[in-house]
Amino acid sequence: MVNAQLHPRLKPQTEEMRDLKLTCMDNLLAANDAIVYFKDRDSRFLFVSAGWIANAVPGLTVEQVIGKTDFDFFSKEFAAATFEDEQAIMRTGEPVIAKLELDERSGVWSSSTKMPLSDGSGRIVGTFGIARNVTELVEAERALAHQALHDPLTGLANRTALMDRLAHSVLELERQPSALAVLFVDLDSFKQINDLFGHDAGDKVLAEAGRRLVRLSRRGDTVARLGGDEFVVLCRGIGDDRDVARLGDRIVCGLRAPYFAGGRDLSTTASVGIVISRDSLADSESLIRRADTMMYKAKKAGRDCYRIDGSDRSECPGTRELTRTAPRPGSPAG
Repeated sequence: MVNAQLHPRLKPQTEEMRDLKLTCMDNLLAANDAIVYFKDRDSRFLFVSAGWIANAVPGLTVEQVIGKTDFDFFSKEFAAATFEDEQAIMRTGEPVIAKLELDERSGVWSSSTKMPLSDGSGRIVGTFGIARNVTELVEAERALAHQALHDPLTGLANRTALMDRLAHSVLELERQPSALAVLFVDLDSFKQINDLFGHDAGDKVLAEAGRRLVRLSRRGDTVARLGGDEFVVLCRGIGDDRDVARLGDRIVCGLRAPYFAGGRDLSTTASVGIVISRDSLADSESLIRRADTMMYKAKKAGRDCYRIDGSDRSECPGTRELTRTAPRPGSPAG
């Protein structure tokens, strides 16, 4: 009797709840910023939201999407990875939470949560997903990461990036016996350029010096700006010390070449200190300091030259030091 009395009261509530769910779903699917999709067991679209259309295939209609797959709209790699995810979800019943994905065709980054789609009996009949476009967020994070590791004026690696790469390069010497070289580059009389022409002119010189160092260095070398007018070139995989000497020649000659900007002669020269290491236990900061010391010896030797310290072992420190002045453009080498 009680059940009979309750039943008429429960039935309207159930219908009201069903209507409410449908209303919520209609609003969700109609929202332009809600990226929602439903797929069958073959990963064919059953339904997509207006937000999915706006972000993935603007200009198409829901009817043009239903029955098709990701392979019809996205890059092959993206579609294949999505298909594998969905098959795994249906096989295991386990969702994929907040997966970061890139569609290389459009360049759009998305964060997707994908779950099994079940019928009234609990049987898995497909998948559904909720995603959001995070392209701006990813690009902002990448910009911040780039700023953290690069010099804003020259675009070169900064000290943080250099020291990280140098530490890894030292460790590589244990696995792959060879040598690395640290070339510490300091522009000669740079302060005079700032004093005579101003800091804008000085910035132009620093930027040009950075560009030249990149061109003069080998592919794969790290060119970094430590600050001020100090640069470092890190070379890995050195098989012959003479290759480093030749690089020193190129850098001194290349930075000596005339540079004019705004009708003013902003040419300068450089002093370079070089350390060659084969020691897998070498300290990165120590290598930088020793190259810095060699650079000051090059300045004392007359500037516009480089000086090499080729011995980095404690039992025979500084046993081979070589000072050379690179040939000026147009003069005989040697």
